[in-house]
Amino acid sequence: MCTLGISRQPRGAALVIVMLVMAVLLLAGTSFLTISSTETQIALNERASAQANLLAEAAIQKAIAQLNANSAFTGETNTPLGGGTFTITIKDAPAERQLCPGKTAKDLEATASVPVTGGTAKAEIRATVDQVSYPYRWAAFATIPNQIVNSLWDPLAGAWVNRSSREFWIADNGLVDSFDSGAEAYDPTDNRNRGLSGHFGANAGVSLEHSTVVMGNVQAGGDLHKALGVTVTGSETSGLSREATDPGVPFPDVTPTMSGSGALTVSGNKPVTLAANTYYYNYIKMEDNAKLTASGGTVTIYVTGPPISGTSKVVDLGSNVTLGSEPGAQLRLFTKSDPSPVRKSDGTETDHLRFVARDGFRFYGSLYGKHTDVFLGANSQIYGSIIGRTIHARSGSGIHYDQAISTQEVCHNDPKKFSTRRGTWREVIPN
Repeated sequence: MCTLGISRQPRGAALVIVMLVMAVLLLAGTSFLTISSTETQIALNERASAQANLLAEAAIQKAIAQLNANSAFTGETNTPLGGGTFTITIKDAPAERQLCPGKTAKDLEATASVPVTGGTAKAEIRATVDQVSYPYRWAAFATIPNQIVNSLWDPLAGAWVNRSSREFWIADNGLVDSFDSGAEAYDPTDNRNRGLSGHFGANAGVSLEHSTVVMGNVQAGGDLHKALGVTVTGSETSGLSREATDPGVPFPDVTPTMSGSGALTVSGNKPVTLAANTYYYNYIKMEDNAKLTASGGTVTIYVTGPPISGTSKVVDLGSNVTLGSEPGAQLRLFTKSDPSPVRKSDGTETDHLRFVARDGFRFYGSLYGKHTDVFLGANSQIYGSIIGRTIHARSGSGIHYDQAISTQEVCHNDPKKFSTRRGTWREVIPN
């Protein structure tokens, strides 16, 4: 009998395979642990970086608050807050970056540090603050508090007019819309540059008469009166400021740093062109068909008063007058914006300053007259923005808000109203 068999010596292959598998698993586990640890550290670093950035922002806001409390504030060092520290450095901005008369602009630098495992997260923010405001976000705005004006002397009517406590009044067939002179001139037939940003309002009552069209929002501090045929494409709000003690939307007073150097008078047959500069006049008087243009850059005019003799007018414009030129962003007009009214010769009555434009007026620019009553004759056309104490636009008038004016500043020189100048806020990579 023959028996067949196979003889095989043990070689340990299974052990080797098991060892290889364990090595691979150990390597994978180690990798996963390392990745997990690294991700945790990345998350901690990101959190610390965000904390440092927020801390630097808080430092800038604190610096502005401190300057508003004390304009002599010069900064502080290693102040603890929120698990880190910050340092504020304040210096006067160089002369070439001063927007307002006198040295008011200041450069702020805030550095912040937050400890994190293995180091420190840092952030740095720089900004320029100034005593400026940016009020030209409106096509037009009447600043007077509600329930102040029941009647008002209207120089165009030559009589006292019942305003029914409506301090912003647009007569029949008015139009409020918007465009951007930085793109092209206003064209009512071209919807590519004609928008729905013709927002306007008042801290008091608003009256819109027959067939007026508003391509934007309307905001009334008091009541909003709409006659038949009025169209408002945006939102409508009213009753925001019911009491005279509640001013509603704030607008700063502006006091010129210099007094006027006589009158600016323009006749109908001799157009005047002003080169880029700042001018100070007691009042402006333009005859029928007169033209004044701005050329070569920004023309800023302060109308300081006293007004025209025997009147309260600081701007008196005849019929078919053109004030400014395209683009309207070149011309900035300020009428004396302190709350002091003009006292009449008999001493029995006071009156506020008046901006008076008769029929056919054309204006390219921005007007800031917080304490000036604005009267626009029939068929007046405004290409820019108007801020006035009260505003009355007669029939057929159009207010075309120029969005290019929205970034224009107003220097108010109030030592308790520092704010960030637009376009200067920037984050810097720390050293």
